[in-house]
Amino acid sequence: MKVRSLFLTVAWLFLLSFCLDAQVKAPDSRWVAGIGFGFSMSSYIQNQDSIREERDAIAPILVETTLEYRLSRWFSLTAQFSYGQSRTNQMQSQLLSEGLYPFLYSYRIQTATALIAPRVQFRIWQGDFGVALGLGRYRQWYDQSSYGVGGWQYLVKYKGVNNDFFSFRTDYTYWPKRRFGVAIGFEATESFGGPGRNAFPEIRRPLPSGLEPQLVAEVLQPRIRGYSTATIWAGFRYRF
Repeated sequence: MKVRSLFLTVAWLFLLSFCLDAQVKAPDSRWVAGIGFGFSMSSYIQNQDSIREERDAIAPILVETTLEYRLSRWFSLTAQFSYGQSRTNQMQSQLLSEGLYPFLYSYRIQTATALIAPRVQFRIWQGDFGVALGLGRYRQWYDQSSYGVGGWQYLVKYKGVNNDFFSFRTDYTYWPKRRFGVAIGFEATESFGGPGRNAFPEIRRPLPSGLEPQLVAEVLQPRIRGYSTATIWAGFRYRF
């Protein structure tokens, strides 16, 4: 329902932009390139109920590049690419057949996204206020390391996960110079994948005593939350 409402809102804005566009001349600069940094409030990992844990998650800092082509003063098409990493430290214990087994381990989660979005913008003061609703695709990679009882160490690298996502974004770009601008914005994303699903592990350094299959299946395997984020962006824009 929320996604449908967003689509209807943006569709109305697009229609309004074309009506207004008939009254203004074409933009002087049609291309806008940008680079930005974002702070995202998501760890991408979903807890499993069978695990008791303590978590120290570091929210990902994302780097973004954008390229925008202005079809008119009110309407444009934007391509966005971003990359970021997140690290999560956890202490877990699980009751196995041999007894209570503690783990201290960490995840490194890498996320890359590509997005295409139509965008409407309105001139406000010495800047542009924009609203965009787009479709994109992301890929995430997971690396995990851990130390268990007796100093045992294992390393697991998970195969990457691909999925599609919606993006809703609002931003404001202030242009102190004709070609140079400073932008700040907010973006919310939601993946198509629905509830969490397990990543597929590739064991790099196995655990001893034949515990590895049971541990990976019941304890260590991360449950993917899906690319559902809220991100604050800031960056620079250049018109040419």
